[in-house]
Amino acid sequence: MIEEKDRLFNVWCNEPKNMLKRLNYTRYRNRCQKAINKSKNIYDTNSIIDCKNNIKKLWEKINSLIGNTKPSLDSLIISNMDSSISISEVCNKFAITFTEEIEKIKHQCNETWINRKEYVALTDRSMRWQPVTASDINNVIKTMSTNKSPGSDLVRMSDIKIIAKKLCPVLAKLVNLSVATGTFPNKLKEAIVRPIHKKGNFKDVSNYRPIAILSSVDKIIEKCVVNQLGKYLQQNNIVNKCQHGFLKGKSTSTLLSEFTDEINNYLEDKKIVISIFFDYKKAFDTLQKDTLINAMKECGVGQPLNQWFSDYLTGRSYRVKVGDTLSDRVEVRSGVPQGSGCGPICYLMHVNSLCGVLRHCSSYMYADDLCVLRAGTDINDICPLIQQDIDAVVKWSHDNGIILNADKTKLLVIRSPYSHLSIPTPKLITHEYSCFHNHLINCNCKPVEAVNSVTYLGVKIDESFSWSCHVDYICSKLRILLSKFYHLSYKVPIKILRCLYISLVESIISYALDSYGLTFKTYINKLESLQIRFLKLLVTKKTKISCKDDYRKLFKICKILPVHLKHTYLLAINQHGRKEHDLPIVTNNHSTRSVAAGKFNVPRVNNYFGDRTLKKRIPYVLNSLPADIRQESNKRIFKSKLKKYLFKILI
Repeated sequence: MIEEKDRLFNVWCNEPKNMLKRLNYTRYRNRCQKAINKSKNIYDTNSIIDCKNNIKKLWEKINSLIGNTKPSLDSLIISNMDSSISISEVCNKFAITFTEEIEKIKHQCNETWINRKEYVALTDRSMRWQPVTASDINNVIKTMSTNKSPGSDLVRMSDIKIIAKKLCPVLAKLVNLSVATGTFPNKLKEAIVRPIHKKGNFKDVSNYRPIAILSSVDKIIEKCVVNQLGKYLQQNNIVNKCQHGFLKGKSTSTLLSEFTDEINNYLEDKKIVISIFFDYKKAFDTLQKDTLINAMKECGVGQPLNQWFSDYLTGRSYRVKVGDTLSDRVEVRSGVPQGSGCGPICYLMHVNSLCGVLRHCSSYMYADDLCVLRAGTDINDICPLIQQDIDAVVKWSHDNGIILNADKTKLLVIRSPYSHLSIPTPKLITHEYSCFHNHLINCNCKPVEAVNSVTYLGVKIDESFSWSCHVDYICSKLRILLSKFYHLSYKVPIKILRCLYISLVESIISYALDSYGLTFKTYINKLESLQIRFLKLLVTKKTKISCKDDYRKLFKICKILPVHLKHTYLLAINQHGRKEHDLPIVTNNHSTRSVAAGKFNVPRVNNYFGDRTLKKRIPYVLNSLPADIRQESNKRIFKSKLKKYLFKILI
C-alpha cells in the first residue's frame, strides 16, 4: 500500500494541476493512513492483553500510550547538571546543599517564652516495651514491600523474605537486645539519599528534596518499635485530637470532614470565620533530638525506648547517590530521616503539645500542616484573640526549635456572600523570633497574606465556602484525563479501560467527596456530565446508541455511582458505628409513620449552610434508606446492602 501511495503521489507531481490525479492520491493516502492506524491499534491492544497478568508492565504500557512516561531519576539529574563537572562532584554538591539548607534555617535558643507546664498535658500512663518474638518479626517481614531499593548494606528485602524462617529468631534477638540496651547498631545509621525534584529549575540543586533509603534490617527494627509505640499512643489517647496524620482510622478525609462541618455550623449561625493556614520550613529535618526526647517523656515513653531513640538519632550519616556514584559521607546533625518508619511517629510526639498553646481558636493538624480558625459576628472582636494564638504558635515554635514559613502562611476569611466585613482585610502578623527578643519594638514584620482561596491538603477552599474553585479544579483534571481516555479507547479493551476509570477517575472524584459533595447541585451536575462522557467510552457503540435518549442509564449499565449517590454512600459508611454521630430517634405522643419506622430526628436549620451540616445531612440520608439497611450493625454487610440499594434507585 505504501508503494502504491508513493506511485500515485509521483503521478500527481507530474501534473500538479490535474485535480483528478490529486483526488486519487488523497483518497488512497487516507485509506493507507487508516490501515496503518488500525494496525497500530491492533498491535497496542495485543501487547496490553499479553501483559494483563503483569500489573507493572501493564501500567508501563498504558503510561507510554497516554504520554505519562518520565525519564529515570538519574538521567534527569545528569542531563540537567553542568556537563563540565563529574557525577561525583554533582553528588557532593547535593550533599553540601542539603546540609547547608538545614543549617541556615535551624534555630537553637536557650531562652524559652512559654512555660511548658501551661500547655503540656502530662499523662499518667507509661509505655512498657514487650519483647518481640520470631513470629512478630515474621509478620513484620510479610508486610514489607520488595519493590524498595536496598540500603548501604545492599541487602534486599526480597532476599530476607527467602530466608525469613531461619532469620526471624536472629532478628528477634537483635531487636530485643537493641531496645533493652538502648543502642542502635552504628552500621545501620548510614542512609543512601536520593534527590527528588520538587518544582522549578531542574538545574538548581536547591529544588530537590532528600529522601533516605535505609537498610532493610533497619526498617524491620523500626517497624517493630513503631508498631508497639503507635498502639500505645492510640489506645491511651495520647495524641492530641486535632492531629489526623499517621494514625489508624484518621486521614486527610476525616480532617476535612470535621473542618467542613465546623465551618458550616458557624456559617449557619451567620458568623464570619477567620482561618490561618501555617507552614513550617523543613519541619522533619530541623527537629532537635533533646526536644524530641523531652516530648516523648511527656507522652509517657520512658526507658528503655527513650534511650533507644536518643541513640537512634545520634551519629547518623548519609551519602547522596546518583547512578552508581556516591558522595562523601555527611553527618546528620538534626531531624529524622525522611523515608524512615520512626520519622512520622517521632514528629507526632514532637508537635503533640502545639495545639495546647491555643486558647481561643480551634485547630486541625495533619503532620506539620496546621490550620487554626475562629468565628464571630464582629471581626474587630475576634482579630485580637486570633493574634494572641498566632503569637502563641510562634513562641511554641521558637521553644521547640522549628521555623514558621511566614511567606507561605495564609489567611482566609470565610463568610456568607450575603454578609459584609466591617474592615476590608484583617491585619494579623506572624512575628519573627527577633521581634519577641526585642519585645516587639520597631517591628517590621509583614501581615499574613490574605487570599481569596487556599489549597489545603489537596482541596481548594474559597472565601464563600461554595466549593466552586475545587469543583473547577477537579473538572480541569478530568478533562485532561478524558482526552487520554479517548485515545486509549481505540487501543485498550473495555474491561481494562473500566479498571483505568476506577483507578484514575474515581480516585480524583472520591477524594474529599464527603466534604465538597455538600455543594450546590449545579456544581455536582458539572462533574456528572463529565462522568457520562467517560462512561460513553466504557461501553460498546450499540449500548451507547440504545442509551441515546438518556445517557444517565450508563451509570447502571457500568455499575458506577454518579457523584451525588457516591457522596451519599461515603457519608453513610463514614458515620456507621461512630459514637459522636449517635442520633436522636423521632419521638411523639401520637403514633406516626416516622415513629413506627424508627427514623431519626432531622433538625431545622437557618440556611443552606445549615443544610450541609452533618447534624442535618446524616439523619436525612439515613432516613432515606430502608429500615433493614439503616439498622444494620455489621459495617461490611451495611456497605454491601447500601451499594445494592443505590444502584437499584438509579434511573
